[in-house]
Formats: sequence, structure tokens, C-alpha cells
Amino acid sequence: MYHPRLYGEFYEMGLRYGKLLFEKAGFTIPEISEQKKKFGLESFNELKTYYPEAVEEIEGFSHGIKDTPENLGAFLLSLGIFETTGQCSVFGYTNKDSVIIGRNYDMLFAFKKFTESSLIAPKDKFAYISQSDVFIGRSDGINEKGLSIAMSFVNGTEIQPGISFHFIIKKVLENCSSVEQAVKMILETNVSSANNFLIADKTGKLVVVESAPQKSVVRYPDIHHPFLFITNQFHTEEMSLFDKGGVAWSKSSERYQSIQQQLKSTPKMDLHRAKEILSDPCVCLNLKKEKFGTIWSVVANLNTLEIERAETHPKTSNYKPETRLDWWLNKKTK
Repeated sequence: MYHPRLYGEFYEMGLRYGKLLFEKAGFTIPEISEQKKKFGLESFNELKTYYPEAVEEIEGFSHGIKDTPENLGAFLLSLGIFETTGQCSVFGYTNKDSVIIGRNYDMLFAFKKFTESSLIAPKDKFAYISQSDVFIGRSDGINEKGLSIAMSFVNGTEIQPGISFHFIIKKVLENCSSVEQAVKMILETNVSSANNFLIADKTGKLVVVESAPQKSVVRYPDIHHPFLFITNQFHTEEMSLFDKGGVAWSKSSERYQSIQQQLKSTPKMDLHRAKEILSDPCVCLNLKKEKFGTIWSVVANLNTLEIERAETHPKTSNYKPETRLDWWLNKKTK
């Protein structure tokens, strides 16, 4: 897993990282089909309006690897749309004095070599720690305001040119300090595919946004249970119409039921208990035949900004503290 530290103007962040990958690793943009290129270019044009700062970062990165913003944008905005192979588990739990989140990212083992955990601190935006399997765009993260967001794939019935989850999460982390702000942003986004987003903040608010090109629905915790969780299905009646299913191979229902049972039996959540749940064989995937499973895992206390990450198949003993956000915030105050 790479551990870049990116800060400053968007264009400069992209340029520095692109040049680094080009000079040290010979990075070039993978070839994509004409179908993906057309879809990606249409989506890239939407991104110019949706989040122009991200386009500046793409421009810088493309210049760093000696390519064009259009080629790079088409590649990035078509990722995870035509082959939604990722399968993930996420939960959030509100205690009286803290909010704990846990997240497993399940993907083909071959993707391990592309994973990164980044400290990102754009000028005049919120700093955050986030994980991804692509160099621009995020899969989950926690920002300096104690806001967390993580996604899970859903096998939706439609796709359309629009904004992919990578850039939704990026924009939320860089601009939102509360669940309400994040929800508003997602509901106003022309999304390109179906996903669940679990969002939590340090005030104790938790939501799941079940999101698809056709519509989106917000789920809240019930009054008897201070938690929410997602795997790879929609669970509201309205959104079930836009879910094709076909995720039994990744044990989505079994993971969902196991997380539910374990959260119900947990009177108070802490980081150790979160690790136990994510490491449970019923939750943590290790599908050897499919060469597929959990390739990173994150737990965090949103009130203290304690973050720990396992960069392989998680066990309670192999998480390491993440200190770069503390480093940045201390640096900024000096």
C-alpha cells in the first residue's frame, strides 16, 4: 500500500504525484475500450461543473505522466462502472461519548498492488485520511472535522454518464463537516452507478444513502439501535427495484446478518470490538477460488480522530495507528 502525502493547490498536488509515479514507476494510463472511453469522457465533462477543483488535479496529474486530461479523465470516470467487482462491509456505531466506524474493502487480491492510503490536504479545503485503489478519487475516508464516509458497490439496474463514487467521496471529504451537508451533496449529484454510502460524524449522526441513477433514499438508525451498516444490497423497498442482486458469491447477505447480530450484542463499541467484528470469518472475505477478499480494513473514533488500518487480511493484532492527520493538523497550527 502506498502512503502519499498530498497538500497544496489541486493542480500542484496532481502534478507532483503524477511526476512521481511516472519517474519512479513508469506509470501510464491503462488502455480502455471505446465504450468506456465514450462513457468516461461524457462523465468527465460533467465533473468539470460538479467539481472543477478535481479537474485541476486531473490536469496536473496528466501533465506529470505526459498524457492528456481527457484520456486520464475518461479512464478515472469509467472505473467501477462496467465491472462492479468490489464487495465491502461498513458499519457505524454511536456511543454516548464517541462514534466508532469500521470498514472492510473487499476486492480482487491482484488489486493490492494498486492500493493507497493518502493524507490529502488541499488548500482551503478540509484535510483527511482516505483509502483507494486509484490515484485520484477515494473509496472511504475520515476528515479533520470528524466526518466519515465509505461506500459499497450495489449491482444496479442502470448506469449513466455522471459522477462516480470515487469523486463523490472525494468532494464530501474535502467540503463537508456534517452528515447533513454530505447527504445534501449526494442527493444533488447526478450519480453514474448504484452504491451505498454510510456517513457518520462526531456528533453521533449516522445515515446510509442508497444511491442509484434513478433515485436515492436516506436510511436512519431505528430508535432501539444506535448503529447502521451496509454490505452490497439495497434494503429499502423503494430502492430494491434498482438492485439486480447477483452478489451471493460474495456472501453479502451472510455478512449483513453477521454484522447485524454482532452489533446488536455489543452494548458499547470501541476500536478493539470494531476490529473483532471486521476480522470475523463471516464478515471478512477470503475467497481463494475467486482470488478475492478483504484487502484493507479501517477502524476509527471520530471524536478523537484515532484511526487504525490493516493493510491486508485483517486480524485484531495487525492494525497500525494512522498518525499523518495529527501530524498535518499540528503542522498547520505552528
